[in-house]
Amino acid sequence: MPHASIDGFEMYYQRHGTQGEPLVLVHGYTGDVSDWQHQIAGFAATHRVLVMDHRGHGRSGAPRDRDSYTVERMADDVEALAAHVGMGRYHLVGHSLGGMIAQEIALRSGGRLLSLTLEDTLHDFAIGRSQPVRQLFAAGLRLAEEQGMAAVARLPAPPRPPHHPRERFAQEQARLARMAVDGFVGGWQALCRWPGTQQRAHTIRTPTLVICGELDAPSIPGSRWLAEAIPGARLEIVPEAGHSPQLERPELFNAALERHMADRSGG
Repeated sequence: MPHASIDGFEMYYQRHGTQGEPLVLVHGYTGDVSDWQHQIAGFAATHRVLVMDHRGHGRSGAPRDRDSYTVERMADDVEALAAHVGMGRYHLVGHSLGGMIAQEIALRSGGRLLSLTLEDTLHDFAIGRSQPVRQLFAAGLRLAEEQGMAAVARLPAPPRPPHHPRERFAQEQARLARMAVDGFVGGWQALCRWPGTQQRAHTIRTPTLVICGELDAPSIPGSRWLAEAIPGARLEIVPEAGHSPQLERPELFNAALERHMADRSGG
């Protein structure tokens, strides 16, 4: 299994496809490469696809220094990995936390991007700093520290959207149980410490698609804000989808992404 030494840890990644423009897919908090299982095979027929596990996630190493978990350094990781595998300009897709990472890359390295897709993400993580959410996650973080990630994985799951694959619940539980405590805590800290792009998003010049599930109430306001703030951005709402349209309604998500990349092929 391929790993690359990035910023002091071993980053797990996969490459798929041998022809076409590069496509980089960036997962969200507590996710891994399997979040793109309904995209990899189809897009690898026409693109060179790169997926990875973030620091502290999946099969990547988990730095013990929790201060090293920041959105900005995760953006560094993705850019370093893209350079490591020889990708020049590429299409970039980011989901949730991955969408925040993608915004940082677009702001600092927009010239390297053929297109940008922001899926179910935000321009500011104020919701995570709100008292109810802070209290909820504080309990989960304490449980992780005291009893380990297997105990966190056993917590009751929130209601699932209607099209969420039934088999994914067990997969996500098993994945969470294997996650390093440092990655779980550090990843949450990264979200809460991120300064957001309220004052910067308007400077993004990469052709942008903002896509969001119709049932993802926490992400819809941020998605609408991003679509209005980023010049020329287009918003698509995926019907009957929650926080992960790429898993819940892949046929609609893939069609929207394919159209967006085709419009921007070659820059």
